[in-house]
Amino acid sequence: MSISLTSTEEEVIYLVAVIESIDSMVNDIIFELIGDDPQSQILFRDESAQRLFNIYLVDFLSTTDKHAPVPSKSYLKALHEITENAAFSNDMIKNLKLSVGSFKEWLDTEVSVKVWFPSINYDGEIRLSRSLFIKMCGNLSKHNILRSMGIAVNIMDVLKKEGVQITKEESMFILDEFYEWFHDDILNYHGTTIVEFLNNIRWGIYDYLKIEYQSSITWDYNSAPKRYTYNIPSGIKSDFGKKWYWSLMNKVKQPPYIRRFIATESLKNRF
Repeated sequence: MSISLTSTEEEVIYLVAVIESIDSMVNDIIFELIGDDPQSQILFRDESAQRLFNIYLVDFLSTTDKHAPVPSKSYLKALHEITENAAFSNDMIKNLKLSVGSFKEWLDTEVSVKVWFPSINYDGEIRLSRSLFIKMCGNLSKHNILRSMGIAVNIMDVLKKEGVQITKEESMFILDEFYEWFHDDILNYHGTTIVEFLNNIRWGIYDYLKIEYQSSITWDYNSAPKRYTYNIPSGIKSDFGKKWYWSLMNKVKQPPYIRRFIATESLKNRF
């Protein structure tokens, strides 16, 4: 039987999922943060870490499972809706709203990239949105050629906009060449900027929820070890929602893994 959730319960579930998703990408296992602001940058630990980051990023940018207890939508859309009608309303929501809007605008921007695809002897420009090539690279990171035909069709469509007609068979040979350009080179170049966006969202959530956490937690100083409980807000009605609220509050006990940082401008001027 499906559960009827309040808007507050839905917000809580989305926020737990977003925190877990960002934490899987933005941590010192995936990359090293080097330099001082405003010249900070990240270095992926190795090729496997960059590949894993790309896979997790595609998952974050995709639509949530239709069988989940909350409406199916992208995490960015869910975050945008939360910032428009926050259950735990406070002034700190503005930081989260700015971070979400900035990342979406960056992702939706169409860029022009000069490429060389030797398999079809194409040396020229292609235009596509940043979100599209990130998703294409992430799916190529997960799947072999026979599970990547959708990406081959994407490449056909991108080249068609440049007046280049190729067959589906020809597009299959371009997959490795596309991946080398956009994953090995361009995604690596954009890594610092993307992590900055994600980290700002993560800190935005933390700032927004910290006030709720501080007002909700109650400590029992007479117990050994010391115990705590949370005062459940009125918008949480079901036992299911209460468990998610506890999970969300527990995630606010500690700040995000990576400090706030400012990415160097030298990694923001291309593509």
